[in-house]
Amino acid sequence: MKNTLAALQYKKTDRLESYNPKDAKSILLKCFDELLSSIKIFQENIIPTNETFRKKSTSFSRALTIIYTLQSSIDFEKDLSLAKSLFQIYEYARVALIEEFKTCKLAKSEVAYSALIEIRDTWKQLK
Repeated sequence: MKNTLAALQYKKTDRLESYNPKDAKSILLKCFDELLSSIKIFQENIIPTNETFRKKSTSFSRALTIIYTLQSSIDFEKDLSLAKSLFQIYEYARVALIEEFKTCKLAKSEVAYSALIEIRDTWKQLK
């Protein structure tokens, strides 16, 4: 019985909150919010202990999944220059997280985090 309850709780906390999007922009903004939240949790738990290792691992996995989603949703046919730039920023963030996961030292993800905030804010301002 305990295992069943634990499994249900895990499923509940491991997925994004149910979201009823009105348009593609709201989905994109939600992805960015979740990505930024995951990166922040990862950064706050960069040095693994018995208490923080799961948070670090979960937020790391979630961030990489969202980055992959953002990368794969880029439309390279609309504006190649913009698409390349976005892809490079997402790739920089992905590589930074992987490096920091291995070394347990913050470095490039802080720069990536700032760039991702700027992208999110720009999307938010668009109509």
